[in-house]
Amino acid sequence: MMWMQDVEYTDFIYWQETETFINGVASTSGSVELFFHEKVDRDSSLVIYDGKEVDLTQEHTFIDIQKEGITQLVYILKDVDGYALQEGEKTILLDTTMPDIILKVKNQTLLDTLPLEKDEIVHVQILEENMEEIHVYVDDKEVEVEGLEFDVSVHKENRELKIICKDIAGNEVERRMAILPIVYPESTLHKTIYTKENHFELKLNSMCTQPYRLHVYCDSKYYYSLDLENTDHALLDLSKNGQYTFVVEHKEYPQFKKKLDGTVFYSNIKPVISLQASTQLSNKDVAVNVTMDAPYMESGYIEIELNGETRRYPISQTFILSAMDNQDLIYNVHAYVKDAFGHETRDEVRVRIDRKAPVSNLYIDNEPVQNRMEIKKIPNINYVLGDLDASMRVEYYLNDERMNMDVEKIFNRMKKDDVLKVITFTTDALFNLEKKQYEFVFVPEKEVEMVSKSEQKMETDEIVEFERIWIVNDHNEVVLKENKQRVQKASKPVIHYTRKKNKVQIWVKEKLDYVLVNGKKVHIDKDVMGHDFVEISLKKRKTKIEVKAINDVNESAILKKEEVRNKIVRMSFVQKFWMKIRCLFKL
Repeated sequence: MMWMQDVEYTDFIYWQETETFINGVASTSGSVELFFHEKVDRDSSLVIYDGKEVDLTQEHTFIDIQKEGITQLVYILKDVDGYALQEGEKTILLDTTMPDIILKVKNQTLLDTLPLEKDEIVHVQILEENMEEIHVYVDDKEVEVEGLEFDVSVHKENRELKIICKDIAGNEVERRMAILPIVYPESTLHKTIYTKENHFELKLNSMCTQPYRLHVYCDSKYYYSLDLENTDHALLDLSKNGQYTFVVEHKEYPQFKKKLDGTVFYSNIKPVISLQASTQLSNKDVAVNVTMDAPYMESGYIEIELNGETRRYPISQTFILSAMDNQDLIYNVHAYVKDAFGHETRDEVRVRIDRKAPVSNLYIDNEPVQNRMEIKKIPNINYVLGDLDASMRVEYYLNDERMNMDVEKIFNRMKKDDVLKVITFTTDALFNLEKKQYEFVFVPEKEVEMVSKSEQKMETDEIVEFERIWIVNDHNEVVLKENKQRVQKASKPVIHYTRKKNKVQIWVKEKLDYVLVNGKKVHIDKDVMGHDFVEISLKKRKTKIEVKAINDVNESAILKKEEVRNKIVRMSFVQKFWMKIRCLFKL
């Protein structure tokens, strides 16, 4: 558009209404037609535009405006007599540029749409100096503004912001901006959900009509995204163990995003609970430790079953199973854990606490002995243990004197009315102790012979067997009637040991228990006669040999030797020849 001072934007000019002798009308073609008052003599007048004289001889005088902006028109107007009517200058503005309207929200330039999450202030800046009119409308309601830079308040209920600008050159622009209220989809998940299913349907309160993406995060790390537009739910793939959270983001305006309420925990890992008893067999209190890894435990307990009665306790790190005097108890301990995902885990342990003393019985001639009894001959004592793993220690007292010998030898010393006291100490595998005491009074019958036998090993490796016959005399005393002894010869095994040059041969008729060469066992073979046989090569300078042999009666013989290896002297052919000559002359 083009503008000139005192220009009437009409199709004709009323000269009587203006005090100037020159005027003009701007056309859309970019030129201005000059009009002069009737008193103006064109031939004697002078008009200069942009430094060039304008030809006034034509009936219609046009000046071509080519420069954008302001140019000057200088004139000197005279009448026919040469007198000056008017002189001066006029400003011509050529403005073909439309006003530029810039809209911003928080320094972010807006285009055709304003996505609105909440009430905002739109900053408007109009880039035009020669502004004539500015009209601002919010939903067709005009808003008063001042200046070329101002703020306009818009709300989520508004739908359009319209601005109309017109400059003095007649350039007019209209800027419309749609207001898009941002409505976030909301899920029905308002709490934490625990699931062991690897799929989950996330439901929305309503159909999502705006273009949104659902971003899925697992343990705060981005996992994947789903499209929510035109749907009211999302089917989630929970293929990782962890905590799932959700964020919705506008596809067209990604600066608008929101975290949805609710959390989904997924796990296919069962909780762990383990019972570990310090021992499963004891005669003392037993500690049971509980090891547990159940971060999302929902319920759990410990059950202890004893004598058919079960009691339930909360889970603790350690608990004690008590021992009870003279009782053999079996505890069945059961642990149970269930987590928030529905996974269940169990463990159990069985503990026996035995503080019951072992049971032993003493039998004389296959009859049980209760406490005190009379004996008339050497008793046939038999001890019976109720526990196969128990062991017994027996102490004998003859007339309250401790006797460190077997019953037969003690009985050989007994006289009429002597008291033999037997005390038994029975211990089971858990060191539970039973102590019992028995008393026997010796009342021998007359004319009854009693025979006792014993063996004794002599220093000469001979075994002497003794047989004594006892009778009761008229004074009711036990006396020795006959004493027999028989000598049995017992010989130790013989180790046959032979050395030939640097080889040693060892064999026995009985059995070789082991053969050690320099402390290491060597393999034992059989010779052609079936005897145990070993042949040793003397490879080292000194060789230590140890041999042990045993016979059928477990008699053993040990032989120790230290052999020195002979040096081998090698002779030359000449030496061997002279050796033979010397032998011949000796012959």
